Amino acid sequence: MSVGKVLKETRGQESQLQVSFDLNVSRESISAYETERAKIPVDVSQNIVKKFDNPWFAMEVANEYTAGTWVRKLDGEFVDLHRASVKAKTEEELQEAIEALRGISVVNLANSVSPSELEKIKKTLLQVIDAIYAASHLVAILTKEYGFSWIKLWHEHFKKLQERHYVRG
Repeated sequence: MSVGKVLKETRGQESQLQVSFDLNVSRESISAYETERAKIPVDVSQNIVKKFDNPWFAMEVANEYTAGTWVRKLDGEFVDLHRASVKAKTEEELQEAIEALRGISVVNLANSVSPSELEKIKKTLLQVIDAIYAASHLVAILTKEYGFSWIKLWHEHFKKLQERHYVRG
């Protein structure tokens, strides 16, 4: 799904005009963002995330601004986004990632690892990405279904990282 489509879905019944007032941009700008005639500027994206607190929009924007290297909402014909299905899939993907991680060694420098071991590491990384995708969907779905704030959860997590001195302010 594209950022424009997710924006349109995110605003729901709220008119383009109302959203434009809230974001201090023109109604035409909102239309251009939704139809992807214009890219959403970073400051406007941040304000949309703050206004709607929608995990799907936040993930889609992150994906767009990182050249397609982050999680997007799964929207294919065979996806099942019911909370119980996503929870089960997340458990499965996390278990597969743990098993794959246990099967590799990363003690040697990259230039001393055999091609077959490099391939095994690559497959493990893909398993971990599967787990990231599943876990991200689980967090998104449960925040929406149970009324948690996507923003507050991420800020709470960041605060924990700061307290443990893993990140700086």
